[in-house]
Amino acid sequence: MKRLTGKYFFSAKKILFFALSLFVWVTSIVAQTSTIPEPKLQIHSADTELEESTAEVEESEKDKELNVLRYGLDDEIVKMLDGFMKEEKYPYLEQVFNLFQRTRTTSLREKIIMYFTEAKDPSLVDYTLMILEDPFDEKTSTVSLLFKYASAIKLTEAAPFAKSLLENDNTEYFDSALSSLAEIGSPDDAVFLATYLERDDLSTAQRQSVMKALGKLKAVETWDQLVSITQDEDENTFVRMYAAEAIGAMEKPESVSILVDLFESTDPNFRTSVVKALGHYPNDESAVSTIIEAIRDSHYKVRLEAISSIKQMNLLQAAPYVLYRAKNDPESTVKYACYDLLAELDYKDGIEYLKSLLKEKNIGDTAKAKVAEALLKQGSQSSVDAVIELAKETLADDKKKQLRYALGKLFASNENPAYDEICLAYLQSDDVSTVGTGLDIYAKNRFPSVTLEVEKLADSEKNSVNKTKARKILDR
Repeated sequence: MKRLTGKYFFSAKKILFFALSLFVWVTSIVAQTSTIPEPKLQIHSADTELEESTAEVEESEKDKELNVLRYGLDDEIVKMLDGFMKEEKYPYLEQVFNLFQRTRTTSLREKIIMYFTEAKDPSLVDYTLMILEDPFDEKTSTVSLLFKYASAIKLTEAAPFAKSLLENDNTEYFDSALSSLAEIGSPDDAVFLATYLERDDLSTAQRQSVMKALGKLKAVETWDQLVSITQDEDENTFVRMYAAEAIGAMEKPESVSILVDLFESTDPNFRTSVVKALGHYPNDESAVSTIIEAIRDSHYKVRLEAISSIKQMNLLQAAPYVLYRAKNDPESTVKYACYDLLAELDYKDGIEYLKSLLKEKNIGDTAKAKVAEALLKQGSQSSVDAVIELAKETLADDKKKQLRYALGKLFASNENPAYDEICLAYLQSDDVSTVGTGLDIYAKNRFPSVTLEVEKLADSEKNSVNKTKARKILDR
């Protein structure tokens, strides 16, 4: 038999190679068709606590969110976390923490710190203490966020690190370290800050910040020193203001007479702080009478603070003064605050006055929305009915769309079975934004009597933003 030579030899090799390749390819196809199971959704081992329905063809909302965390761009993840924080919901903490350990992107890492801060979750404790002990190789913005995190979860172990940075005159971290120490510091830390306040090299802004921190710590050990500062007319006004607020927050009975005397100041900002300080003494006759007097103060800031203190102290005896201001105050902001306070005090004459404003033609829509908010907060059936009646009027008048939307947002902000009828009326509107607001009301309340209308929107043949929104609500 002759040997294959030259081009015949190489042609034989090519034929043999092609034959072998074909055999391997066919074998692999057979093997795959015999071993590959039917396609189904897969769950990463770290996410086994999440339930998925294999009967669903489309990705569920949870699947989509988890896939963003697994495979999404940094910007996509940041946007999703922002959405969760806006809704004040904090899912997937374990998965987000795992991502935190992997990421090398500063912006994403800082967003995750913010996420755990708002969730008040302790997962970042070890990392926080490690960085705050020696923060100098980290970005200032990251260190600042970690101090906020320490404050949010009351991480007292971080207080020595904050104090150390202040002692070492590290101005780069001054504000964040001081703010954190104000939240998690001890009485000894307050004494340290009181001594720190005496330094000649502090700027006015720094002195103000230290005084605010002392006010939050409420350390009675510093009371004498702070009283002296409140009475020093040569001291910076804002430092004196924060000192007054601080001695009030300490709730020492001896503070009342001092604060009452200080209310005679000609500076309205200082009087405002004095009223705020007196708000800590609801059982002291002098404090109460001074606050009621403050609601007639010539400066609107003082009146606003008096209204805030009356609410805090639940001073029903002040209600007639509040009602007068609601009717006659020249400042809209004061009037709006009075609306809310009348509802908070559940003052009968005040509630009737508020309901009458909803029918008043000469009252602007902004004021009516404020009145409606106060009445819904008060929550009696007659108050709720009055607001619903106003909403029905706006549905019949497209000139009142903005008020209609504002009222809808109020209905959507809390649960109340009495909103079912008005929710349906919003959903049956011809206006797209009104329907969207109706969906928001339904999402908060889930009225059984309205579900069919939402399903109709979700199944509509016409694609629209409300169709998508309805589907998402029903899938939750």
